[in-house]
Formats: sequence, structure tokens, C-alpha cells
Amino acid sequence: MKMKKSILALAALAFMAWGCSSSDDDDEDMRKDPIETPETPTIREGNDARPDWQAQAPNYDLFEQTMTVDVILQDGLKSYASSADLLCAKVGEEVRGVALPNEVNGQWIYSIMVASNASGESINLYYYCDKLHRIFSTYWTLFDANMPPTGSGGIYQPVFVELTKFSRR
Repeated sequence: MKMKKSILALAALAFMAWGCSSSDDDDEDMRKDPIETPETPTIREGNDARPDWQAQAPNYDLFEQTMTVDVILQDGLKSYASSADLLCAKVGEEVRGVALPNEVNGQWIYSIMVASNASGESINLYYYCDKLHRIFSTYWTLFDANMPPTGSGGIYQPVFVELTKFSRR
């Protein structure tokens, strides 16, 4: 009887030790293969060609209204920004505004003028990142000629990339 208790105790101890060592291996694997965090996002390079949005820029004289808005990139894209990037506003498939970046105090700002003949048109923004060779897009806002050019909130810093969903590298 004493032998059975000793064997059971030894088996239980071995099982517990095996469980702990497995956890330690997982921790070591996590150090070798970290999960990305919002502080250190990695956005993969693409193969998009530089778009010809500048050639498609609207003739603002043909539109009844314009709005000018200063846009800054979301934090996850700022480290990839350069003077070769472009920002484009479209209504449907029609280019309604194009902006080149201006670097101000280490931050890239896009002052974009958007043209329209009617209030309330849906505007999508497209951002071409030259370093990544990628075009990012997002629904932005409804056209409003009375919109102030600067301010706070998501409308001035649109989300092109969902940075909360990460995968293992």
C-alpha cells in the first residue's frame, strides 16, 4: 500500500513538473516570436504602382463648392511617411482632390481641397505610401463646405489600417 502511494505521489509530481516546463517553453517561444503591439506595428510592403491622381486632379472652377481640410496620418503609418507620398479624395471613382505632404515640425500634413456640386456626398480617402508601395483607403466623411480646416477627432486623422488586429510574425 505504501508503494502505491509513493508511485502515485511520484506520478503527480512528474505531471506537475511536465505542465510547468511546457509553460516555460511557451514563454521562450513568445520571446523568439513576439506578437506585434500597437506601439510597434509592422505593415507589410506591397507592389502598388504610384497612382496618377495628380493628372486626374479636378478643375475646381467646374465645381460649385470646395472644402479644404488638413489631414495627418494615423500613428501606425507615420514611420513609413515620406515626401513622395500622396493623398487623394474621391467621390465614387472620380478624383475630387489631391494633396502632397508638407512636413511641419517632424509631422506630415496633407492640406487637401475637395470639390463638389452638392453637400452630403460620401468622400473616400486614398493614401499612397511610397516606402511601402501600397495604397490604403478608407471611408472618410460627407462633403460639407462649412467644415473647418483644422480641429480634433478622427475626421482629421482617418484610420487607413486597423492596428488592433495583429498576427504572429
